[in-house]
Amino acid sequence: MPIDTVRHSIHIRRKKNQVVFHNIARLWDIGRQAQSHQQILDGLHPWNAPVTLKFENTLPWLLAITGSLFMLAILIQPSSIWAQTSLFCGGLMVFWAYISYEDDDPIEEVIDYLEQQTIAQKYQLAYHRQPQHISVPLNPVLFIAHLKRLFPVFEQGSVSNDFPLYASTVWTDEENKDHQVLVFQYHFVNEVRMTDKDGNQVKVQEIHRDLWGVFVFGLDMPGLAISTASKSFGHPYSFAWHTSDIQTNQRLKFYGSDEMQMAKTLTPAMVLRLSDFFEYRSGDLLFHPESDVLCYLGPHDLFKISSKAQNIQDISSLRGHLRTFKLPYLEHLKSDLLKLLK
Repeated sequence: MPIDTVRHSIHIRRKKNQVVFHNIARLWDIGRQAQSHQQILDGLHPWNAPVTLKFENTLPWLLAITGSLFMLAILIQPSSIWAQTSLFCGGLMVFWAYISYEDDDPIEEVIDYLEQQTIAQKYQLAYHRQPQHISVPLNPVLFIAHLKRLFPVFEQGSVSNDFPLYASTVWTDEENKDHQVLVFQYHFVNEVRMTDKDGNQVKVQEIHRDLWGVFVFGLDMPGLAISTASKSFGHPYSFAWHTSDIQTNQRLKFYGSDEMQMAKTLTPAMVLRLSDFFEYRSGDLLFHPESDVLCYLGPHDLFKISSKAQNIQDISSLRGHLRTFKLPYLEHLKSDLLKLLK
């Protein structure tokens, strides 16, 4: 907007806040140069400089309040030269407050960036990169389209079905076996339509929803689909299965692509492991019958950090936040999936 351009061009930066901007620039450099989670933490200590990450906006607020009070004088006696002068002076104060006020956006942006860098380094997540087992990288659009075609759970949106965020990583189990994994966010959109008085279909609204999940590659498993929802999957999971345990049948629905293979695979021990996997979570777990790929899809945000620090005002609190926060849903899913697959 033009007013924002004018504000930026004549912006007044006070000396106290200049220190904060210097710290922000230094944090950007640390995030770009760090090659590991520990290097990010080492860059924050020792700081050897003022550690503040809070803008001082007391003066702009005082100017804004005082200027507003001055401007109210015009309501008392509009024709008075003193009231008009007061209006002019009050307007200058409010404008001065506007161009000297510092938004918190630069601080929040650099903290978000450091969080993403920490997540990437700590959990070895390569954002928007394909798993290492793919020797010849595919076009990203074709790669995602291929994965979505493998499983029927990615047809939930009538308008769109997208993967706005995904990251590849490697999970190592207790036997030091590596599993190529893709963590993703699934976003789908549905239209709500109604019939108007002329009998025409009119779009009332769009409903946006998100689910999160993982693909695990290189698994030699028969075609299975397990869900906590009362639904069927269709091809290739055409055969329903019931275990000998009534409570398990109430909580989980089993489907497969081959009845004989299901009978061999769904042993009491395997059913117990699947039951344990879904004990504290909901969602769908599918094994593709031909592509050696596992897919889990559920409602919990796997990229969500454990706690967002509410009051980061200095470098020390920022370092403590980056040192201690976790991705709890991703950690629990990793642990439970590796137990299931062992």
